[in-house]
Amino acid sequence: MAFDWRTLFGGGPRYATIATQQSGGGGVAGPDTKSDDIACMAHKWELIDTVVEGHDAIKRCGERFLPRFEKETEAKYRRRLNDSPWRPIFPDAIDNITSRPFTSPVTLAGNPDQQMVEFAEDVDGQGNSLNVFARNEFDQAVSKGVTVFYVDYSRNVPRADGRAKTIAEERDHGVRPFWVHIPVCELIDVRTAFVKGREIVTHARWWERPKVADGFSETCIPQIRVVEIRDDGRVWWTIWQQQGGGDFAQADSGILSAMDEVPLVRIFTGKKKGVIANKPWSYELCHVALEYYRALARQTEIENMSGWPMLAGQGISKPTDSDDVAIGPHTVLFAPPSDASGGSKWELIGPDAALVEQIGKGPERVLDAFSKLAKEPTIPKAGVTATASGMDNSRAHSAIEVWASGLKNGLDEGLAFTAKWFGIADTVTANVCTDFAALSGSVDEAKIIGDAQKRGVVSKKTERGELKRRGILAPDWSEDEEETRLAEEELGLEPEQPFNPVSGDVIQFAAAQGTRQ
Repeated sequence: MAFDWRTLFGGGPRYATIATQQSGGGGVAGPDTKSDDIACMAHKWELIDTVVEGHDAIKRCGERFLPRFEKETEAKYRRRLNDSPWRPIFPDAIDNITSRPFTSPVTLAGNPDQQMVEFAEDVDGQGNSLNVFARNEFDQAVSKGVTVFYVDYSRNVPRADGRAKTIAEERDHGVRPFWVHIPVCELIDVRTAFVKGREIVTHARWWERPKVADGFSETCIPQIRVVEIRDDGRVWWTIWQQQGGGDFAQADSGILSAMDEVPLVRIFTGKKKGVIANKPWSYELCHVALEYYRALARQTEIENMSGWPMLAGQGISKPTDSDDVAIGPHTVLFAPPSDASGGSKWELIGPDAALVEQIGKGPERVLDAFSKLAKEPTIPKAGVTATASGMDNSRAHSAIEVWASGLKNGLDEGLAFTAKWFGIADTVTANVCTDFAALSGSVDEAKIIGDAQKRGVVSKKTERGELKRRGILAPDWSEDEEETRLAEEELGLEPEQPFNPVSGDVIQFAAAQGTRQ
């Protein structure tokens, strides 16, 4: 039986088709017409996605990233392309950066309502906690310079008798707020305005590609979601489905009754140049990663050419009429005889070993430049301050500190929208690690703290806390567990002998009776 799309979208005006903007610049602008602000980022995001995807994507691009030599045949180029090694240094660098704010989990701070506590355990309706969702968003923000998520609410189908649903009934039907990550490459337009001194989102459009099972296959009809503040001051959402001819038809619409602005959250790490447009730090890193790829390709080709010396025939004519001279392994170079040649001979010739060694250092130099650029976000820089982060601006800050503060601000905004959906007071914020100065502390600092403890300047508990803050102790290190272990060691207990840290008593067991004494 064919799938009925009406059961998916519910009621609403339908098939009000409009013309979409044509690639040639003519026609009427449609819901898929991209803003210049987002269109200017397309080539950057596409390059970043390609480099992140890695080996297969890079090789599919062929001459775009590995140019062909003049007069190089297709067969020889394909061999060189296949031999050129690719190293995943870019995603490794991104992972190293994005892991830093998550040395301790992202948790709720303040005075969270029980509904918010439950929500933090599954923020997207897919089982991902606040910490997991924040990690994924931060990864996208660092990769693309910006990430976007939308705070939505489950569709609340009214009761047949018209009576309002109770909270228990809504929970039974799964009605709840949830966060939706929107890939930046699916964005079409985002507009903002300053209201009472604060920038809010007034209009947003993005592609959605829902898949619906249809027997043993899947059906996907691309659609565009539009969320905007209209002239009546209310926030409306509209779904536009793409039709067979490329036009769009309105399939459904509704009102976000709990909102007075579009609940779209933006988190930037790139230098902001527009509503979405920015200069991603990772974009330049991509180009250095590609430079390293080409350097490895040159090194590999040189090793291929020098690994098999070329056979040369002195005083010997080439046995064909071809004027081409092939060079490289498994080829022969002929030098025709002359009066001064002194006879004919065969010999093996190869490149100078010292020259090959120097050329082979090229990838190392590029990798060194890549490593330095990849570490730049972690290096404290004077004059870089975090807005609304509460950090001391009198000392130097690293870019990663500012990025982590931006992540916290974005999560706080998302939690505020969630509180609106629940109809409760906004009394909760996100607890995100932003103290990276301590994490970059040296061993000398640990020695100074240890010396201060011995002189009685600080307590042992403070010393342990500082060691954990600097990442010297493991992230899962527990103060309470450590106090118990220290007490057990002081009493000379065996590991299997339990100890009550409250009373200070050893819990003994009578082995024969199996009862506790």
